Amino acid sequence: MRFASKNLAVFYYQLGTLIQAGLPIQSALVSAKNTAPRSMRPVVAELSAVVNQGSPLHEAMEKFPNRFDSLDRHSIAMTERSGALDLGLLSLSRYYDSRAAARRKLIAGSMYPVFLLTAAVFIVHFQALFLGSLGGKPYTIFHYLRDTVGQLAAIAFILWGAAALFRWLLTVPGLNVTIDRLLLVVPVFGRLRLDYALSQWVSSIRLILAAGIGIVDALKSASNMVHSPLIADAYKRAAPLIGGQLDISQALASTGVFPDHLIQFWATGEKSGRMDEMLDRLSKFYEERWRHSLDQAVTWLPRIVYGLIVVYMVWLILTMATAYFNNINAILGE
Repeated sequence: MRFASKNLAVFYYQLGTLIQAGLPIQSALVSAKNTAPRSMRPVVAELSAVVNQGSPLHEAMEKFPNRFDSLDRHSIAMTERSGALDLGLLSLSRYYDSRAAARRKLIAGSMYPVFLLTAAVFIVHFQALFLGSLGGKPYTIFHYLRDTVGQLAAIAFILWGAAALFRWLLTVPGLNVTIDRLLLVVPVFGRLRLDYALSQWVSSIRLILAAGIGIVDALKSASNMVHSPLIADAYKRAAPLIGGQLDISQALASTGVFPDHLIQFWATGEKSGRMDEMLDRLSKFYEERWRHSLDQAVTWLPRIVYGLIVVYMVWLILTMATAYFNNINAILGE
């Protein structure tokens, strides 16, 4: 199980700040054993022991693939080799801090809609419980719990299953690219996913360039690290064209995946020789854009829940009306 984003943000910030202050990585890890978030301290202690034996930090992290993401391990490996480990750690800290803030915002925005849906399920069945009957049949506390807690549990199970299926589909080669492409047509949430992936991609390229790695290698590494099958596939298709037939901006444009705005800034950086500045602007642009997309997603969540409540109420009314008319027909038939 991976560490929480907020804990990783704190850990990487502490480590990066200590190294930037002049402490060797061994001493920084010894200090972090006592100051890191409590849930991380046992693993930090093991990292410290491995590094003290002479291994670099990224190799020590490789022993915990279920704890540290491939993005972290690869970024630290690149910056460690170039002597810019402090920059890599601080950049990862900013990345996880933004991710934790986004998660908190999404959860906060979901609480009210979830409360509404829960309240609606309990309230609409309370009358039947109070009267003790529904459709002419006895209605007990068991029936009430079945129709409330049972329904909410079923909804939660369906959502959990859909999320698990989605994560699995994104691991299937070939199919994951198709799924990622289909998600782009999903209003609000599709754009949020793409903007977040592009922000992560551009930031990774900036980080690797700052570590002294060439642009071609930085592009390759960032494309393989980012959690977007669509971007990774686009790089694979563009890679054979880079350097020989086309400039990087032209090769990326030929994939049809990257937005025109990104291609234009990249081309400007290539022609002016100011790629660092262009990437910095792109990073800020997509950082702001995915945050705006997140705000839109949070705004739409209550609307989606309102729609679900309306559908649920209509279904309930139709069910009760059907039972009512069935009782009338039974009475008239007698």
